[in-house]
Amino acid sequence: MTKIRLCVFDMDGLLIDSESVWLNNALECNRKYGYGIPEELVLKTMGNNNEETRRRFLETMGASFPYDEFIRQVVIERREYLKIHPLEKKKGLDELFDWLEDNDIRKALATSTGRVHAIDSLESVNIADRFDHIVFGDDLKESKPRPEIYLKAISPFPYEKDEILAFEDSGNGILSACGAGLRVVYIPDLAYVSEQTKEKSFTTLNDLSEAIKLIEKLNDD
Repeated sequence: MTKIRLCVFDMDGLLIDSESVWLNNALECNRKYGYGIPEELVLKTMGNNNEETRRRFLETMGASFPYDEFIRQVVIERREYLKIHPLEKKKGLDELFDWLEDNDIRKALATSTGRVHAIDSLESVNIADRFDHIVFGDDLKESKPRPEIYLKAISPFPYEKDEILAFEDSGNGILSACGAGLRVVYIPDLAYVSEQTKEKSFTTLNDLSEAIKLIEKLNDD
């Protein structure tokens, strides 16, 4: 009987409530400086690394859009915002991670966020040391929705792909994990996901705590 032996997680919007921070800070900078960025663009770039986000912004806003200056302003806005509103874990994270560890199921992280910012976010909610393997956005040649990040995330483990579950909140992430040949559990957050992409996921859950019953069922079948 095939059992789940490894779970691979996205970070922003799935484990940490950080996509709302990115959205709010980006829209606030958009308002302050009059960039004219459509909210839909911000939502559709969730799950991308910086280079892919840059490409999509320039494609939509034009080659003259000052992307680096915009991101610099967002980082400043984020820093001030987090002084008052610290990042929080998503519902069910501790419960799920404790259960996975109790049942000897390994954990990997596949985040499009760069190493420095990702480690800062992970440490701020005390989960930086709870993964067996981490792949960061700046470890990649190709961003989500391409499969490189998931292929790298599972590469150290001696498991078949049907022994692995991926967990995602974005359309870019779902496509990436599916492209790597993995079953994807979709847990909605703020990122844009088309109906066509949702249909590619293995199942949809409301929050991370529901993953325990799902894995128990898969491992009992």
